[in-house]
Amino acid sequence: MAVYTKINSKDVSLISKKFKLKDKIKFYGIKQGIENTNYLLKILKKKYILTIFEKRVQKKDLPFFMKLMDKLYYNKIKCPKPLKAKDGKYLIKIKKKTSMYCNICRWQR
Repeated sequence: MAVYTKINSKDVSLISKKFKLKDKIKFYGIKQGIENTNYLLKILKKKYILTIFEKRVQKKDLPFFMKLMDKLYYNKIKCPKPLKAKDGKYLIKIKKKTSMYCNICRWQR
């Protein structure tokens, strides 16, 4: 099982506020994977992934990878597009852990 960090409706509401999302978010833990916790979030017909980075990830490396994913996405490389929160940053804290939120709709072109 790859859902190490459990989130609840209150956590999802916090994410919604940080990313200016609409209400009525459904969320499901993604069991596949070995290193990080991932959730699928559905808002109307759009799908997003929330990744919560667990212990083995070097926090100092994360900003580089967020910028890289963003650049790859805009250069038409098929990959998720990391989204920025209202404060303009890619990374947020959930359950005292660093997290990222990305759009997967256009990834599935």
